[in-house]
Amino acid sequence: MRNLLMPRWLRGHCRLSLSRGAVSVLRMGTSRKSAPVVVDRPWSEPPGTAPDELAAQIAATLAAAGGSGLPVYATFADNLVRYFIVTPPGNSARMQDLRAAAEVRFVVLYGESVAGWQLVADWQAGAPFLACAVSRRLHTALQLAVRTERGCLVSASPNFVCAWNRERRRFSADAWPATLHEGALTLGLLADGTRPRLAAVRTLELPADAPPLEWLREQVARVALLDNLPAPSVLHLHGPLLDAWQPRVASSGGAGMTVHWCAADHVVVGPASIGMTAAQRAGSGATP
Repeated sequence: MRNLLMPRWLRGHCRLSLSRGAVSVLRMGTSRKSAPVVVDRPWSEPPGTAPDELAAQIAATLAAAGGSGLPVYATFADNLVRYFIVTPPGNSARMQDLRAAAEVRFVVLYGESVAGWQLVADWQAGAPFLACAVSRRLHTALQLAVRTERGCLVSASPNFVCAWNRERRRFSADAWPATLHEGALTLGLLADGTRPRLAAVRTLELPADAPPLEWLREQVARVALLDNLPAPSVLHLHGPLLDAWQPRVASSGGAGMTVHWCAADHVVVGPASIGMTAAQRAGSGATP
């Protein structure tokens, strides 16, 4: 009875990650003596699968981690998110104008209606801003799963946006942010100016589990060239460590871009939120 009456946040919380191939839950207790519980399960979300079917897989993983009734901080892997930059109309004065511009940009880039996507952004009338879109079907499934387990969905955040929000002060036109997860490398391209700003977000597929550092340098240089930007000298990378890109290995590879590894959590979270009361913060800090 005592546990039932105890506020949720006093019993711990869960960090949940959704990607194309897996759903992962890390349950954290409030006591230092309680060991974290990690549950990773493969999953799939074929086109046309109903949200309640997807929710059942997510809820089962939450239950297996002992996360029933706990607050949940969720993260969408970058391979589930569409990132794009929106230039606001010159005469935009209302939120509706900015949203309309983002929706038009989405249709132009992806050739489909935004109706099936949850769209949020760092809405700004005076400068280009970052917008993110996640499948509405996945977001609904996540909400249903947490509700089924009697939990509370505190936030649902794109992985790259979490990394940006957490360490944005470290980034500059010469030091780009990046995330690495499930063979996908997401780069934040920064343009110089009065204040560095996000010029684009690009996601690359790794050709192997651990391609050499030279491959990374070539790809970053190529992406920078395509967007007419100078390549950075440092890449702040969030994700699992790769020996081939470690500083001790990089030092023997000659001059070129170096990789700085940031803290790699099992599930990366941040203040960004998709489709919730804090939704407007989803691109928080997208323009530093």
